[in-house]
Amino acid sequence: MGLWLDSIVPVAANWISHAHSDHSRGGHGRILASPETIRFLRLREDEQILAGSVIEPMECDAPVSLPSGAVITAKPAAHITGARQLLVEFGGERLLYTGDIKLQKPLLGAETEIVPCDHLIIESTFGLPVYRFLTCEQAAERIVRFARECLSEGSIPVFLGYPLGRGQEIVYTLCRAGIPTAVHGAIARLIPAHEESGYQFCGWEPYDAANMPGKAHVVTPGFRNTLEASGKPVRIAYVSGWAAVDNARARSGAEELIPYSDHAGFQELLDIVDGSGARRVDVVHGYTETFARILRERRNIDARAAMVGVHVEDD
Repeated sequence: MGLWLDSIVPVAANWISHAHSDHSRGGHGRILASPETIRFLRLREDEQILAGSVIEPMECDAPVSLPSGAVITAKPAAHITGARQLLVEFGGERLLYTGDIKLQKPLLGAETEIVPCDHLIIESTFGLPVYRFLTCEQAAERIVRFARECLSEGSIPVFLGYPLGRGQEIVYTLCRAGIPTAVHGAIARLIPAHEESGYQFCGWEPYDAANMPGKAHVVTPGFRNTLEASGKPVRIAYVSGWAAVDNARARSGAEELIPYSDHAGFQELLDIVDGSGARRVDVVHGYTETFARILRERRNIDARAAMVGVHVEDD
């Protein structure tokens, strides 16, 4: 039996690195993932991600032997809560699949462990030199400052965040600063799962169109137009890795750009590759061809752009 890594089509056995929908599809015979990822997937009941599958939670640093003699081990990865890398050891070789990853400390979730390996499969969503991001401390300071500035002048600060990951990071930051915060339902429904992982979200409330003044709002990007059309004095902040590029303001409709990402910036990607010591690197997602070429030219590494849907033979 083979083991697939973040397969987007049904397979016999699939490792799911984290719970974002572009990495976690249903219909597999077996699903292996972190307990936190499985918790998030159970909340996506409308998509029936886990229906009919044998579910196998994998704790960090707890090796699992496959029938072939290969050993797989989940390793910490900073991306969203529950994200993990997967180390595969077989025949004296070590293959590491990062999934989506960053090297800097996240606002929520585990910090990345750089794992020595012979063969590295790494994502490159932001694999160009232009992408350099704020630290979590810098991002938190910018988020809180913008919120307080808006509230002090009678405006309503609105932060755009994705339903899983960025949205909860923004809410967590605002709550820790003691700022009253209203949260869009798509983001709010996943807060309890983060609380089960040990994070406290104190003082937030569900979004209420009739009671907006005096609090920060965290909403999904698609909800921006609704708030702008409300007639209320809203000011919008965009917290994203894409905020690092010149067209971000026009594309997002935000006045405040906060370049903080749950993916690695360019230098972080290089540092992960260098720290791994890998002789071969496959690059998936994002700027694959460009980043692979940079690794060949600057690091003299056997690197190539690879197709998504990675398969590890186990027979």
